[in-house]
Amino acid sequence: KPLDLEDLIVRRPAATFYVRAEGNAMKASGIHDGDILVVDRSIQPGDGSIVIAAIEEEPVIRRLVRRGSRLFLISDDTKLEPITIYPDTNWLIWGVITHVIHKYQHDH
Repeated sequence: KPLDLEDLIVRRPAATFYVRAEGNAMKASGIHDGDILVVDRSIQPGDGSIVIAAIEEEPVIRRLVRRGSRLFLISDDTKLEPITIYPDTNWLIWGVITHVIHKYQHDH
């Protein structure tokens, strides 16, 4: 039986969407510029989940980190400041990244 990528990586089709990563803020986690990310909206994000979120309607891909009662969105790139989530922050988690489709050899 041929492999079906959707069957292998999509658990909840109605709650799943795909996005293309821009930038290398999460490179150490294996997410590179141009990769295709599989995002599941039905998964409850936990401490350490890599999420796609909107901060002031601007999408970002970051790791959700909980320190006591405080929340942060943290990049793998130490040059980028963590995004602190305050009670009045205009933000929304769109979903949890479940898979990364990474092209092994880039076209020249």
